[in-house]
Amino acid sequence: MKRVLIVTGDGAEPELEYAVFRMREEGIQETVAAPIKKPLLVVFHQQEEGWDNGIERPWYPTKANAAFDDVDPAQYDGLLLPGGRAPVYLRNFPRCNEIVRHFIDSNKPVAAIGRGPIVLVTAGAKGRRFTGDPLIRPRVEIGGCTFVETRGEPLRDGNIVTVSGRPYYHVWIREFLKMLRTPERVSLSRSA
Repeated sequence: MKRVLIVTGDGAEPELEYAVFRMREEGIQETVAAPIKKPLLVVFHQQEEGWDNGIERPWYPTKANAAFDDVDPAQYDGLLLPGGRAPVYLRNFPRCNEIVRHFIDSNKPVAAIGRGPIVLVTAGAKGRRFTGDPLIRPRVEIGGCTFVETRGEPLRDGNIVTVSGRPYYHVWIREFLKMLRTPERVSLSRSA
């Protein structure tokens, strides 16, 4: 049975729940890891008239069933990085960066959505091409990577695939599952 690690925290968005359920549907064992093992406060952004940006509203909590310190990334076949506000602070946890770096360096499948790619940048994914929430463009570029606007299309760079965000959860998971099912594709040279 394949094993997938989902790295997230409070402030994640509903793609976290989508990822958990899709892994279960595929018969893949998933572990949700966060700074500490606890129920996570998940939110969704609702656009309100007169607001330039969305307003965070509570969503259904999702339980982190592992803390970062309890995770051995070598035991997993792939990594999912949901977006939301969680990646903004997760990138400041050295253990989070160590876990993510393992997947980058081991050439295992990695998929990030929304703001998720900023964790990849902080963990050392230099010279890569990413897409995601347009708000992360400066952080991606300052981190030595290239931001590409894809309007919902997946962007594959070696073992990493990134997707812009909602409503493209299905694209995010579909591309990740392709890489997970055919590991020889991951080892090919990086592509656009």
